[in-house]
Amino acid sequence: MSTALLVGLPTAAVSAGLYGIAPLVQARAAREEEASSGGLGLGLLAHLVLRPLWLLGLAVEAGSFLLEVAALSVAPVALVAPVMALDMIVFTLLAQRVLGERISRNGWLGVASMVAGIGLLAYAFARRAEVGTSASTDVLLAFLVLGLMFALFCAFLANVAARRGGIAATALGFGAAAGVCYAIATLATRQIGLAVHERREGQSTLVDLLTTPTPYLLVLFSVLALGLQQRGLQGRAAVIAFPVTSGVSAFLPVTLGVTLFDEPAPDGPQRVAFIIALTMVAAGIVALGRDRMAANRSVDEAEDVTTEGAVSEDGTAVDPGTSATAALPASAAPPRGPAALPRSNDLHATNRGK
Repeated sequence: MSTALLVGLPTAAVSAGLYGIAPLVQARAAREEEASSGGLGLGLLAHLVLRPLWLLGLAVEAGSFLLEVAALSVAPVALVAPVMALDMIVFTLLAQRVLGERISRNGWLGVASMVAGIGLLAYAFARRAEVGTSASTDVLLAFLVLGLMFALFCAFLANVAARRGGIAATALGFGAAAGVCYAIATLATRQIGLAVHERREGQSTLVDLLTTPTPYLLVLFSVLALGLQQRGLQGRAAVIAFPVTSGVSAFLPVTLGVTLFDEPAPDGPQRVAFIIALTMVAAGIVALGRDRMAANRSVDEAEDVTTEGAVSEDGTAVDPGTSATAALPASAAPPRGPAALPRSNDLHATNRGK
């Protein structure tokens, strides 16, 4: 069995697990801040960096990043990137345990589909799992310009939609913008992983990276993606945006890896398994997203009904901005958990800084 499967695959899986844990920590700090009025979420980030709890989540993400670099130093991005989508499963299962939230049958089918897809992916790369070539400076600069233009355009449309109350359009805008930013950050991480690989071979040193756009591309798009992530974290669009973000950030690097960066794609029966595996991972992401959307709608509808009909003991109407959940029946109340912890439905815009 190749090093890519023995080392790269489990390392990527652990990295994805940590990326799934970090948002639960960060979301608690994010929800304690006042809702952002717009923009890219960079002002929100400026406040969050002063919160120790949010910094703890960031430290977990930093550890995840180092493991992702290690995985990409021995395995192709076409193998690593889909595995990183497992953070969605880890996050969902932890939210279920911490918040007492139930996962529907469709949600469990999504989990099974993603796990089976990763198993097929391992089979597809069992015989051939080679890392490709590094991107040139010109290609990296092209990613910088085009990625930045696309992210800013999507964020602009998302903010316009948010002001008009368009939840679906807001989700699509923030989800696509964050997904592309994470995908470009993944490609920059791939560059670092390849540099580690070349250093093992005695071909270059990591210091050489400082003379390329790689580290600056990584920092820029990681910060931008994190800002968009936290921006979406504060709204109802979070649960809808997550599958878009996860899908784009997982599959865009795969496409670029096997086309632009000359990573050998599996052939023969393994190629068929590779395509089926990607399809199953994508289907799992959609199923989990639909499960979270359904959970979000049920809670929101219960809150709306209760808020409209709730009255206090003296017969006066309850302020909708105060204790709407106080009068909810047990079956409709938000999931149980620590009082300060946000609803899990508001957390699902989170993704890794990949």
